[in-house]
Parts: sequence; C-alpha cells; structure tokens
Amino acid sequence: MRRKVREVVITLNMFGNVDKPNPPEEELRAQRKWTRVYIVALIVVLTSIAFFTLISSQTKTIIVKKPTLDVYENLPKSTDCSCTNLSIPYKTFVDLNPLFHDVCTSQFIDPYGKWMRLLSDLYTNQTNYKRRLRTFQSMAMIHFQAIQVMCEIVNKTINNELTLFLDSTLVSVEMIKFDRFEKKINATLSNLLHDIIPSNLLHSLQLIRSMYSGNGLISAFSTNWYPVISQEAPNGDIYMQAREYNLSSCNCATSPTCMEPMSLELSSGQNWIVPGMMIGCLPLESMLQSTLECIYDQNCLNRINQTVSAESLLALSTSRTRFQPINTTKLESIVAELFIEDWSVKFPYEKYFNSCQPETCSYTLSTRFNIRDCVNTILTIYSGLCILLQLIIPIGFKLGQKFLRWRNRQTRPINIS
Repeated sequence: MRRKVREVVITLNMFGNVDKPNPPEEELRAQRKWTRVYIVALIVVLTSIAFFTLISSQTKTIIVKKPTLDVYENLPKSTDCSCTNLSIPYKTFVDLNPLFHDVCTSQFIDPYGKWMRLLSDLYTNQTNYKRRLRTFQSMAMIHFQAIQVMCEIVNKTINNELTLFLDSTLVSVEMIKFDRFEKKINATLSNLLHDIIPSNLLHSLQLIRSMYSGNGLISAFSTNWYPVISQEAPNGDIYMQAREYNLSSCNCATSPTCMEPMSLELSSGQNWIVPGMMIGCLPLESMLQSTLECIYDQNCLNRINQTVSAESLLALSTSRTRFQPINTTKLESIVAELFIEDWSVKFPYEKYFNSCQPETCSYTLSTRFNIRDCVNTILTIYSGLCILLQLIIPIGFKLGQKFLRWRNRQTRPINIS
C-alpha cells in the first residue's frame, strides 16, 4: 500500500498535455516537478488564508428601527440613537412638586382664619385704647402678617422660576444614556433649586433690608420712630423720637436691628415672655430673628388662648419639618431655604425616552470569522488560485532555467591558449 502511494506521488502529473500522451522523459520530469511545487504552494497558500481568516475580525453595523425602551436598554452601550424631537421641553419629563413648610399653609397665617382674626381684634383694641405697643396683643398681628407676606413672595417666586425652567428646552440630538442623563439633569436642577432661585429671592430681600436701614424709613406701625408733639398750636412742630429696645440699650436711630423678646400681657398686669417671638425697630427684621417655637408648642398656645379668651388651636407637628431644633432655628434660616421641606423632584427616564422618540438606533459588532466563513472564503478563491498557480509555476520554472543557463555561461572559464 505504501509502495502504491509512493508511486502515485512520484508519478503524479497535473500539467500533462492531452495532445502529447507520451512526452519526452525530460519534459515529463519537469511536469512532475511542477506538480509537486503546485501542491506544496496550494497547501501553503490555503493554510495561510485559513489561518489569517480565523484570526481576523469582521465589523457589522446593526440597525434597530423604532426601538422600545425595553429594547433600547438591552442594546450595547456603544449604541447611537438619533432623537426625532431635537428640542425637548423639560416639563415633558421633569416633575417638580415643592413641599412648603407647614406654617405657609397653616391657620396661623390664613388672613381669614380665626387666629388672624383674633390677632386683628387684639391689635385694634390696643390701638383704640392706646395701650402698650410692645406686647403680644399689639405686635402679634404684624408678626404673623410678615410671615404670611414672606410665604407668598417665596411661593410666587418659586412658581415663576419653575414655570420658566419647565418651559425651557433640553437640546438633545442623540439619545442620552441613562447614567449621563441622570447626572446632567441632577446638575441642572441642583443649580436651579439651590443657586439660581435662592440667590434671586435673597438678593431682593437683602435689597429691601438695606433700603430700610440705609434710608431710615419710618415703620407704619411706629415701631422704630414715633411722633412727639412739643405743644399744640396751629403751626406747632412735630418731632420724631427713636424707640429704644432691650432695656434702652439699643436705639433705632443708631441701629435698625434693635429688638427684644415679645411679651404677653397677662390679666394680672404682669408680662409673660412668648417663646421665640421678637419685636424690634422693623417688623421684617424682628420676624426674621424669631423662631416658630410657640406655634409648635401646645402649652404656649394654650397660655395665649387662656389669656385672650380665645378658642383653642392645635400646634403644628414637629415631625413634619426638617428645620430642627425648633427652638433655635430662626425664620431667617428657613427663609434662606425658601420655606422648602422637600423639592420632590422626579425625572423618569421613560418620559425622556418617549419625548426623544428615537427613530433608529445603530451599533457595530466586531466578531471573529467562524469555520463556515473560513470554508466559504477558501472555496471562493480556490478555483482562481488553482488557475493562477498553473500559470505561474511553469513560467517560473522556465524563467529560472534560462537564468541558470545564462549564469553558467557568464561564469564558464575562457580558454586563451
């Protein structure tokens, strides 16, 4: 068997000429040499092609039309999706529902509530009978009116700013990935809620405070200056006298921020200090330096109600506010936080995806060639390779033989004898 195989290999001739069935021995040997070179070259070339085909990679572009969110989330991170809507209003995917401090929605500042009606009656009674102005009975209405006005200003400012923001648009040419989307919106909202809105409001508030203190304006409630008539006459002079606070240690002429604790005038004629409430030259300043301790303390409210013979009111719950401790947190700090307990911000990615409405998504895959691809490649080039080798090998041998004969003639010694 081995002898037959060896004989077949030795006598194999793929370059035989059908027109010359019995060629000369020299030509037959040359054709057999060509056959061996042909087989070796074919094996080497095909093996090299197979090897490089298997180790090389191919790139494919995959296009997904009108993907759903579930499909999009399962696509590779390198996926690019073009938005149908390039300019997306924030209000289509951002939900902002700020939760305000309880005091801003409580009965204590409701202008038509029983608490404010009670304070209004006390104030009217005090002014009609020209009683003491530094008591709770005279100043509490002004104090809670200041809180009411501040809550209204903050509420309107926030609503206006949020409306402007929500009507503005996010320009998004391509679909933003979830992690980048979350970071981008968080940064935008943080800048809006913690920088832009507070700075706009507090700047206006500081301007008002500076205007009052710098221009020496007289309070409508005569808390900083009051008129003094030297004598009654048709052309008599009226002088303005600055009020003094804190046991006459602070004068409104020199400091508009003078203040002292507010006291409740008891039936016995004695005074009881109302926890956390201050009075001073300017109602705005004294309100900002006060706390809300009393309206969170049921005992404090009961003491006031018993003194002025009013209906009992329920105190606010301390568990519903983040501004702690109640007895030391001034209203100035609460105003600086815009009376906000929680912004309640939501921006579901699904809403943004639906607003973007990606029409097509595309991504590329880089994969290795498999055995089937390798076989297909070899079969594709096999016929052409065979023809090419059958043309090149005989020509190459003939050229090689001519070159060797020429070289032998050049190197042959010359006989000069």
